[in-house]
Amino acid sequence: MDGWHAQVLTHERRGPDVAVFTCRTGVPLPFHAGQHVTIECPYRPWQSRAYAMANAPRPDRVLEFHVRAAGVAGVSAALVRRLKPGDMLRLSEPRGTLALDSFSRRDAVFVAGGTGLAPAKALIEELARFNRTRWIHLFRGERRLSDFYDRPSLDRMERQHPWLTVLRATSDEPGEDGEQATVADLIARHGPWPDHDFYVFGSSGMVSETLIRLDDLGVTPDRIRHGTYDITPAAR
Repeated sequence: MDGWHAQVLTHERRGPDVAVFTCRTGVPLPFHAGQHVTIECPYRPWQSRAYAMANAPRPDRVLEFHVRAAGVAGVSAALVRRLKPGDMLRLSEPRGTLALDSFSRRDAVFVAGGTGLAPAKALIEELARFNRTRWIHLFRGERRLSDFYDRPSLDRMERQHPWLTVLRATSDEPGEDGEQATVADLIARHGPWPDHDFYVFGSSGMVSETLIRLDDLGVTPDRIRHGTYDITPAAR
């Protein structure tokens, strides 16, 4: 595939099947928060897979990616288990139309399951550059407390931005509040949401469940944007 070359700067394993890594392109990659690229790595030549950028565009050309491996083979497995600083990647042209509604003044709710956190972080980072009046809730859903792989970064964002609140739900064990709930349950518990923009990212099952719950809560489709970004059904 034609595209941009990028060198891996950092690579961190955040669990047995999750990695967060950064890379820098040689020339600027023109994209907006919410878009994705396909990645080809040297360990799976001629194969590629789509991943969302986890940051808004930066002057230093650094890109952050969150990857979950579903098995022992494939591009995701190579990016999680074999990738290392110094490796070269090939990135495709950015794709996707999902973006912030720059004309909206409504408060916003971001819902992220699994590695669906990546586009949510990118959009919040972009919003932070100009937000002065909008209150933001980020709901994170995972199966277990140990699955919240990017917690220090989110806690830091919450400290930096007084308008941001992060809430977490675990579907397979009691969460921080001692209760077991899906992220859709947590959203309903903290509602109603009469005038909020919603951005929903995660596995197809998690997204579908959340959209159904939002419909039950009276959130109209014109206030919802969503995308499927996690390759496993784990994040509900």
